Amino acid sequence: MHCLHPGDLYPYSRKPLFLIVDSDNSSTFQHMPNLFGFPLVVLMSSVQVPLNFQEQRHRGNLFTLFLYSPLTAFCYICDVVESHLERWQQAEALIQKMFVDISQLIARSKNIDSSYRQFYGDDFLRLIILRFIFCSNVLRLHKNFKGCHPASQPPLPRNDFLDNSTLHKHVYDLATLLNVRARFHDASMLD
Repeated sequence: MHCLHPGDLYPYSRKPLFLIVDSDNSSTFQHMPNLFGFPLVVLMSSVQVPLNFQEQRHRGNLFTLFLYSPLTAFCYICDVVESHLERWQQAEALIQKMFVDISQLIARSKNIDSSYRQFYGDDFLRLIILRFIFCSNVLRLHKNFKGCHPASQPPLPRNDFLDNSTLHKHVYDLATLLNVRARFHDASMLD
């Protein structure tokens, strides 16, 4: 079987490198060394997914869906199969509000690795980072995804981005709008 290993990418880390690894073996990239001191960020899908989503992997991976279309991914994991245009637009607006708050958190965070800030200047990578943080929060709060969360290297500061009550409120507001609030844990019940 042909596989890409972290060592295969070492030569590319002589310049800033931003990787998205969507694989059931993504954890092999968890400790990819930064050999040359240039910015290096690796966003990794969860190695495990709940059983009811494993059957769907042949259609595409959930992590990629979150990075491509966050609202579609949210609806997919919550079994929302149809929505009126007005409600869809309200949901998109809620996600945009969350992105604004994430942007402010990135700007204010004293604990975030400088690699994220350096890549944040690129419009496309900024969008990927925002969507990754959205994905991380949604999956962390969803009842079916216990222990099935994406990871990053370097890790994002947990208190700033994963245990943030403002970001959790946005997820709950979105779930309430789409009538799926019961599918999410209260933040107080998280590990």
